[in-house]
Amino acid sequence: MEKLDKLYEKFHASCFGILGVAIFLVGAIPAMFVHNNFSFLTVFISDLAVPGGNDLAFLFSVCWFITGLFMIMFILGFTRFLQEKGASTKGTWIACILSIVSAIGILMLALFNTRDFDVLHDIAQYVFFFPGILYLFSYAYLEYKLSEFPLWQALLNNIVAFFFILYLVLFIINRVDETLLVEAKVVAEWLFLFSNLFWFVETGAFILKK
Repeated sequence: MEKLDKLYEKFHASCFGILGVAIFLVGAIPAMFVHNNFSFLTVFISDLAVPGGNDLAFLFSVCWFITGLFMIMFILGFTRFLQEKGASTKGTWIACILSIVSAIGILMLALFNTRDFDVLHDIAQYVFFFPGILYLFSYAYLEYKLSEFPLWQALLNNIVAFFFILYLVLFIINRVDETLLVEAKVVAEWLFLFSNLFWFVETGAFILKK
């Protein structure tokens, strides 16, 4: 922890969250433009990492993986911030572990594309989504308990968690019948992605000001 403390003294935790999002976009936006038939209604996020779908699949996968690493660094710094503000040590570490597990899901999603590693990709989704929902609710509770955080900041976690849950519901329905709500599932995936990216940027900016 001493080495981490020194690192966060040099680089504020928010930098890792904001940089992580920027790196993701560096990989994602060009991949969207060169994708054969990109649409927010038909193309899943993971499709951008499938070789053959576009010429920048490898770039997207690398950026996605780096983003996962940066998110882990942000979460560790955010945990440190919450503890300094008086949040429950046990509660912050539970949220931290859930967050890191979810970030490991991001690393797995970046490594295992849907074409070549279909089963592993599905496992990675569960590793990412379920702990993701839990850590958002955990942070909502921790922030609600701290006077340092306004109510809207705590509520933001629940809003992002809602988009996670919406996607999971549609994911399960689509597993039962692959013809049901396909476009809705794709849109829901992009909604939770952008809401989650926004959470990292907004939370990072918030703690930077504190």
